[in-house]
Amino acid sequence: MNKLLLQIQQLPGVKKSAHPNYPVALNLTLEWVSREIANFEPRSPSVSKSFVNWINGYLGWRIKDLYSPDKDAPISLDAPIAVDAGETTRLELLPDFTLSGLDGMIESVQKETTQRIGLELEHYIEQDPEGKLRNSYPRSKPECNCQFLSLRRVLKEPPDKFKDLAKELNVKYPTLTSHWDRKCEPSLQEIARTLGYKQESQP
Repeated sequence: MNKLLLQIQQLPGVKKSAHPNYPVALNLTLEWVSREIANFEPRSPSVSKSFVNWINGYLGWRIKDLYSPDKDAPISLDAPIAVDAGETTRLELLPDFTLSGLDGMIESVQKETTQRIGLELEHYIEQDPEGKLRNSYPRSKPECNCQFLSLRRVLKEPPDKFKDLAKELNVKYPTLTSHWDRKCEPSLQEIARTLGYKQESQP
């Protein structure tokens, strides 16, 4: 395994970054490879290319993390933000700095965060870097996996109906809906939480 991990760093096509913390992202990826190598599924015609693509799927997210602001960092009212007329701060945009103005600004930031998480979740579904979604399917029905269902139920607009998907995949309707409810939806919720989504508690 150590020899493989050393060779991975020399493979042509492995993502690179000029970020000073790139070695951290690479080390996290190598640790992930050592844990998940058994789940790698080579694809023809080039096994080496599919291996690089598999690695880059995870490494790309770790590099993106380096450039992303801390999801749990407090909102800074003094941080500069870009506007049409140039640059200002959140504090300067607040009307007379009233509590309602502050609430509105926080709500706006939360909306931006939700939109960002939505885009990241969409990218995650499409790439499925760890194979969690495509490797989750009812027994003997690999084509009915959570990645395929998520693409058709979450990303497609309008979403496909379960009855149409059941017919297309030749899967019993109760089997498909049960798998979605018990496996796919919880997986998507967990992925969203790792991306920073926090569900509001009910009063």
